[in-house]
Order: sequence, then C-alpha cells, then structure tokens
Amino acid sequence: MARILYGLCGEGFGHASRCKILINHLKKNHDIRIVAGGKAYKFLSKEFDNVEEIESPRLIFEGNDVKLFHSILVMLYRTIVSTPFSFFKVRSIFKDFKPDILITDADPISHSAARFSRVKRMSIDNPQALLHRKYNVPFREFISWFVLMIALKISMFGADRYIIYDFFEEQAKDPRVLFLKPLIPEGILKQQPIYGDHIFVYQSLGDNDSICGVLKKFNETFVIYGFNKNKVDGNLIFKEFNQDEIYQDIAHAKAVITNGGFAIIGEALYLKKPIFSIPIKYQFEQHVNGQFVEKLGAGVCHMELNEEDLRNFLNNIRVYKENSKNYNPGNREETLKKIEEEIYALLPRKKGNHD
Repeated sequence: MARILYGLCGEGFGHASRCKILINHLKKNHDIRIVAGGKAYKFLSKEFDNVEEIESPRLIFEGNDVKLFHSILVMLYRTIVSTPFSFFKVRSIFKDFKPDILITDADPISHSAARFSRVKRMSIDNPQALLHRKYNVPFREFISWFVLMIALKISMFGADRYIIYDFFEEQAKDPRVLFLKPLIPEGILKQQPIYGDHIFVYQSLGDNDSICGVLKKFNETFVIYGFNKNKVDGNLIFKEFNQDEIYQDIAHAKAVITNGGFAIIGEALYLKKPIFSIPIKYQFEQHVNGQFVEKLGAGVCHMELNEEDLRNFLNNIRVYKENSKNYNPGNREETLKKIEEEIYALLPRKKGNHD
C-alpha cells in the first residue's frame, strides 16, 4: 500500500471525471487524500472523503471566447492573495499525511508543495501533450499558445514521471513521458453504440441564438445539451444534464457537434462518432484537440458553426465514420493497471508490495 496525495485542477469537469475513475481504482490498494479547487472540489467532495479545498486557476469566459487578459489578471491576483494560503495548507497535509507520492492533474500548488517536501511527483493530465506533439499555431491564437506553454513548463516542471492522456500511438522521446489512451467513464463503456437518426450537440458557451439558427436550416434532428433547459423547438431537442440520458444520446447519435474539450472528444472517438469540433476561442488546448480530430480523419475543426461548413461535414459523414473505426481507444483496465505499475516504479522499495 502507498499513501497518495492527489492534487487536481479545478477548471472544467473533464479533469474531475477522469480523476474519479483513477481514484476509485487506486483506493482499492492505497490510502488516498485529495486536494482540489473550483468545480473539481465540488464534484469530488460529493464522491470521496478526505477532500480538501485549495485555490485553482480559473478562466473567464464571454460567449465562446476566453477573456484572455482578464483571466491572466485574475490568476495573478489569486496567485498573490490566495495561492500562498493554499500552498501552506497543502504543506501541512504533507507533514500530517506523509504521502509516498503526489499525483497531480494540472495542479501547480500541490506539485510545488511536493517539491519542497521532497516527495516523488507524478503528473497525469492531457495538456502536457502540447509539449510533445506536433500541431499548428494560428496567428490569432499565438498569445493564448504562448501563455499556455509558459504555464505548462513552469507548473509541472521537474516531475519524476509524466503520464499523458492522448489519442495517438507514438510515444515521446523523453523517457520520463508515457502516453496512454483516455480513461472512459463507465456509463460510456456500457453503451452499445449505433448510428441513429439524431446529431448530438454539446455547446455550453457561445451565441446560442446563432448556433440554433444554423441548426434549424437542416433537415436533421439535433439533441442539444449545455443550454440548461428542457424544450423542443422544431428539429431542436434541448435537454438538461442527466448522466444516464446523455451517455445514451451520444452513443445513439449519427455524429457529434461539440467544443474542443478533451473528455467529450475522447468519448466520441471511443464510440466511433464523426466529430464537428468548435473550440473555445483563446483556449489553445481545445484548438489542438480539434486539430487532432482532423489528423485522425474523424471529423473537422472550425472556429464557428456556419451552414456551409456543417453541410460539408454532413455530406462527408461516411468518410469520417469509416476513419473513426480505425481509432484505437485502448483498454481502460490495462491503462489503470499501467498507471499503478508506474506508481510502484517510483517507489522501488514498495514494488510488488500491494498489501
């Protein structure tokens, strides 16, 4: 048994949902405590005991755009005002709990505290792929790319092991880096995917009227999540979030329209669904995820939803469908087993002692 402190970034539910999968697996054999901020804290504190709240980076949105400079100013303010308190709170947990290892999913506070405490550090996330994969940087996204690169290099600098969730087979040249396929929720794994008659839409940000205006021009049924309402408007079926229902709706869709979020793209790829990705502006990680969808041949990536692009996508949907069948989603149990092996590899004296 190992004592593990798990630090989690609070921006978005994708990090929290995959951490839930990994933590549920690890707690069978290990003693786990969790520190998290924002949405992740609210989500995980309902699922697990021993969850402590800390400060976490947060982005400021306006429509489908990240207010980049506003977000930077807010982060700087929180770094000065709130981060020191969270840092010393985590340091106190280290002294009390005495973890053998820190696992961090994009949380710089716990990572820094572990460094000061001389505790082994394992980074497990997906944004680190941007440091090891090839992609394009559009001119309009240069500043968001530059800011993200600095954040990635500084926040997780010097980890003993980097495990990166990713869509591709090729491994990195850095021996500290291991690429693994995304962890897929149980609700998705239980589904029997079929290509039904509707198109699944998840788009919580943006100009809702503009999006709906485009969708109404098509002789298609769109099942829409993210607008926080239950309503039928012609060919548009709006649904409030329901975990069981949303899994079934995406599994039975003929295609998926979504932003560039890693989690939902991973789920759509697992289900072999053609993808129309609309990344959030100035959130560069989402742009790269969209580029990866195109690289896999599983769909397209556009900065906005318009009639011409959507019509072209639907006209070529069979091509994306066939290409999606070539995607290897990996095996979740094997991925979890591999992560646990990597934990023991950082603790050579405990290797083989799973009691």
